[in-house]
Amino acid sequence: MVAQIITSHKSNLPVWLEVLSGNSIDKESFSESVKAYCEHLAGGKKPYIVVDSAGYSENSLKEMKDMVWLMRVPETLAEAKRLVKETAQDQMVELEPGYFGKEVKSEYGGVAQRWLVVFSQAASERELKTLEKAQIREQEAAEKQWRKVCQPDFNCQEDAEATCKQFKQRWKYHRATEQVTPITQYAHAGRPATGAQPDVVGYTLTGSIELYEAGVEEAKRSLGKFIIATNELDAQNLSAAAMLENYTAQGVSVERGFRFLKDPMFFAHSLFLKSPARIMALIMIMGLALLIFALGERQLRQALKQSDESIPDQKGKPTQTPTLRWVFQVFEGLDVLSVWMNGQLISRQVMNLRPVHQQIIRLLGPQIQKCYLMGT
Repeated sequence: MVAQIITSHKSNLPVWLEVLSGNSIDKESFSESVKAYCEHLAGGKKPYIVVDSAGYSENSLKEMKDMVWLMRVPETLAEAKRLVKETAQDQMVELEPGYFGKEVKSEYGGVAQRWLVVFSQAASERELKTLEKAQIREQEAAEKQWRKVCQPDFNCQEDAEATCKQFKQRWKYHRATEQVTPITQYAHAGRPATGAQPDVVGYTLTGSIELYEAGVEEAKRSLGKFIIATNELDAQNLSAAAMLENYTAQGVSVERGFRFLKDPMFFAHSLFLKSPARIMALIMIMGLALLIFALGERQLRQALKQSDESIPDQKGKPTQTPTLRWVFQVFEGLDVLSVWMNGQLISRQVMNLRPVHQQIIRLLGPQIQKCYLMGT
């Protein structure tokens, strides 16, 4: 099964939850879900729909022609690959600290669009480290495979050269500097006669693995770059800087906000129900729980900001933007002590409350204070 969620911009609040078959295809289901969601909206200005690259396809763009959208362009497209490699940083303008961009026009799928080629300095540095690790892993694998390639003798020079050519095509960042050497042998045993020439009975392949500089440089040209597109053609309504800001926000509100759904501790991977109706009912309850979860996180963050307070994060450093999941972990280990006498409750007390617990409970308001017996 697939739970498809739409949230309201940076607030993390889920506003649409749809249960789909596990066999559904993102490129088809995204546009259908967005269309169904927009049909429930009242009149007025249409919202910007922000979708990741899985929703970018010719069919989806045609389905969403009456909506205003912002998407990431998949780098599997030939034009996207070319732009990512050919657009240098010095051709871009700074959009915000650490981000640069260049706008180009596109007609992909028959839809007029603005494409924004973005370069992220932080992503480039991160991907460069990943590239260096990939080079090391590839070199080890290439050297191991090259030793196997060089072990057998070849019947002719063409076979040795063809094997070497095939070997080179397997690697992105390395090449073999090969040498094909003939194996000679005299026709008869013993000392050869004067003027006798040995016969070539085979060929050996030798050489070493070296870094393929052109391949590495080509890979570096794409580091830290991606493309986002919109069908909002008026830059006054949606500037390049706003395109970047709104696209990166969805990574916080959806991807980071609800990534705990994929965590084994959440047990979302274990659904043993006998009918689709029961699965849909369970996901509906989970959707309401997600809404409460997001509202609680939003309320706590707003209260911390308004009161100019902070709580310690996982590393013990002060933060005003804690996740509610971390707050749940902070509250682990609390107990309720109830004292009964003659069948009547005499007193009840929450044990192990520390100052950070009391601070969070106070910030969440009177109703939560009553739950923890702190209300008046």
